Amino acid sequence: MNTEDGSNSPHFTPEDQVLIDGIAEVYGLVDPVPTTLVERLQFALALESPDFEILRPYEDAVLPAGVRGGEESRTITFDSEILTIMISVSARDGGAVRVDGWLAPPGDHLVELRTSGGTTTVRADDQGRFVLDAVPRGLSQLVVRQGLDDPARATILAVTPSLIL
Repeated sequence: MNTEDGSNSPHFTPEDQVLIDGIAEVYGLVDPVPTTLVERLQFALALESPDFEILRPYEDAVLPAGVRGGEESRTITFDSEILTIMISVSARDGGAVRVDGWLAPPGDHLVELRTSGGTTTVRADDQGRFVLDAVPRGLSQLVVRQGLDDPARATILAVTPSLIL
């Protein structure tokens, strides 16, 4: 949109501004911006390299855990052309969760769980299995790296979207 002075920025009259402010106030009351939006965006953008696969979730089921006294677990599967991750998230005492996961194809991979409280890294076994025990609930993300001894130098292979545990 070009204005009279040739710029692309609009010029509002004082009456226009009063109307715009009123509309913004109504939206602020009816559909406010989530208080965690900035934190979630910063969390999602914090990875250091764009050269990796973004995994797509395609299954999210809530299943009773049966013999564990009524607690529930969720099973989520993430998929890409190079890697599939299936995780089972089950409730633990104290508001934490346990994450049991499997990578396909299996291989020497480091699995990193990023949370707002920090990062925990475990190594998948030769069957692709990994366990993250006593994980705090909240916003998190899984990052799969090649299995080097120094995680800081290991290339990121795949990343899940942010999820709430």
